[in-house]
Amino acid sequence: MKIVDGMRWGETELLKKEIENARFDADLLLAEVLKVTRDRLYLDWDRNLSEQENEQFRAFIQRRASNMPLQYILKRQEFMGLSFYVDERVLIPRADSEILVEKWLDLVRQENDEGQDRVIKVADLCTGSGALAISIAHYYPVAEVVGIDLSLDALEVARQNAERLGAIVQWRQGDFVDSIRGECWDYIITNPPYVSTEDYQKCAPEIFHEPAMAFLGGSDGLDFYRRLAEEIRPLLKPQGKVLMEIGWDQAEAVCSLFHLKGFKTQVFPDLAGRDRVILAR
Repeated sequence: MKIVDGMRWGETELLKKEIENARFDADLLLAEVLKVTRDRLYLDWDRNLSEQENEQFRAFIQRRASNMPLQYILKRQEFMGLSFYVDERVLIPRADSEILVEKWLDLVRQENDEGQDRVIKVADLCTGSGALAISIAHYYPVAEVVGIDLSLDALEVARQNAERLGAIVQWRQGDFVDSIRGECWDYIITNPPYVSTEDYQKCAPEIFHEPAMAFLGGSDGLDFYRRLAEEIRPLLKPQGKVLMEIGWDQAEAVCSLFHLKGFKTQVFPDLAGRDRVILAR
């Protein structure tokens, strides 16, 4: 089988299973097998695949056709200009979550006097792959960043990513805020599970390959925000702030939880104009 035949076959197989972006995914999987860039496929389109390359490509297409996320097959996902290792132990970082890091960087730069970076203590709850914590440590190296997750498997992936990317982050295992009690933070950031039980059942089939605990936020999706609003005040410095990712339709409900506890809130949209991040102070 030549490269061009492989691309056509892969696309056809994925289309049979109604996989979106079938040609793009097939191309990337074949490029991964051949260890080349996607554009190189079109330059070498008449090259014959070896038996081993053919077998590996067919295995990749079979996995993608079963709704395995492309990122899990490739073992990587781009986030904030950095390449993160991902597998079934962690949630795949989404581009929408970049808004949280970008807003954090904007806030910190506004707070800094005379452009001099100051040391800031940051706790990232439900860190997963470490995408938020590592991005903050990468783009603001003087920050003292701690990443927390209940899953030891997720923390293993996060540590691996920090080592690969040269980011200094301390990792802790614990249930949400339990491992940071007794300390005071400048910022607490989080992308917690916020999908309701009902909505989770309606998710795209790829979602069910990701850890369910990274999505499920209780019957209405708000369980972790309730905990945060109830328990966060003693964990913040006087000028401390909380940045949270939310579902597109949760801004009013989450803001209300924090207003009841005396916090002021501000909502930021994602690139599609949907509510995505809440700042509470």
